[in-house]
Amino acid sequence: MRFRLRVFSPHSGVRSIEVEAASIEEAALTATATATGLAADESILEVAAVGGRMATRSRAVRFPLLPFSQEMLSLMEAGLTLVEAVDVLAEKEGDPRAARIIAAVAADVRTGLSLSRALANQPEVFPPLYRAAIEASEKTGGVEEALRRFIGYETRFQALRTRLLGALIYPVVLLTLGGLVTLFLLGYVVPRFSAVFADRLEEMPFLSSLVVRLGMAISAHAEVLGATFLAALAAAAYLLTRRTVRATLLRWAWALPWLGERWHRFELVRLYRSLGMLLRGGVPAVAAMERVAVLMPANAQAAFQRVIDAVSEGQLISRSLMTEGFSTKVADRMLAVGEKSGRLGEMLERAADFIDEELTRTLDWAMRLMEPILMLAIGAVVGAIVMLMYLPIFELADSVR
Repeated sequence: MRFRLRVFSPHSGVRSIEVEAASIEEAALTATATATGLAADESILEVAAVGGRMATRSRAVRFPLLPFSQEMLSLMEAGLTLVEAVDVLAEKEGDPRAARIIAAVAADVRTGLSLSRALANQPEVFPPLYRAAIEASEKTGGVEEALRRFIGYETRFQALRTRLLGALIYPVVLLTLGGLVTLFLLGYVVPRFSAVFADRLEEMPFLSSLVVRLGMAISAHAEVLGATFLAALAAAAYLLTRRTVRATLLRWAWALPWLGERWHRFELVRLYRSLGMLLRGGVPAVAAMERVAVLMPANAQAAFQRVIDAVSEGQLISRSLMTEGFSTKVADRMLAVGEKSGRLGEMLERAADFIDEELTRTLDWAMRLMEPILMLAIGAVVGAIVMLMYLPIFELADSVR
């Protein structure tokens, strides 16, 4: 197969090359090994089969990047050299696959390659953002500072993502349990009650008759409904693996009045933290934005590319971000101050902290409001089914008296 690679150089920017290979991994190795492929200072951003979908290299292989960075920083702060620290991590690693990755990095460093170049030899493991931070720090001899910045960035980002996931878990669990209770009532309890009123369905109240008929239909076609439900889950899981489907869903989510705004701000936090980390590490503005571009969601790629083009033409970063919707009123003021004072990287991180705190308060408020609303809604549904199920019994008792 033929693959197209987008590669980045701090000096020449982004360019594309094409290679013949059997897989994405082999394409990266081929580009690295061939004389016409990658230069010494270039790293792979993305790989795509010609005519196929784009694949981000940094997500191809799972690797404990944050623990690796934390442990390496601790060893270097204790006085070990870079080679010694990587060797120790390779020896103590319990996961064979991770140990092989670290051992390969250690071997490259021992041969005289810089750490950033050793990491670039495994683009499927180490993301462009990480490699760019290390590469910039090597010019000033501050690898430890680069690791410290990345650890701070990743820790804060994971904390925000954990809060977002935690805010979603409770509603999902509550809705799942409520759905299971409703299905149990309709598929098991109601059909057994329906045997008593099978000959009186026309005389029953409309809603009670509807509940009984629905329960009987579920009970009579349980296998078909179960198979349909599983097929729908499988189809949904498959569709979510498609890039175009995810992009469409994300575009719809961004269009929602409240949820879209919160999701957009979550993306802004990641953008500001990533860009701020690279700028503070000494990466030029345009090069830093090229590296950060791969982190943007698919529906925002075109707009962010326009930001990069505008900055390349000499426009202010703060104004370009605001024009394309990658800023808020408060963040715009902070970034403008950062550009005037020469502390844009620091102001980007402060703006990210401001938005992060705002998101946390919003999530806390939403969760306190959502819990009672969901419980009331589920209780109302279950209570209505039980009431409609017993209403014919009450009418029958009244008629007997």
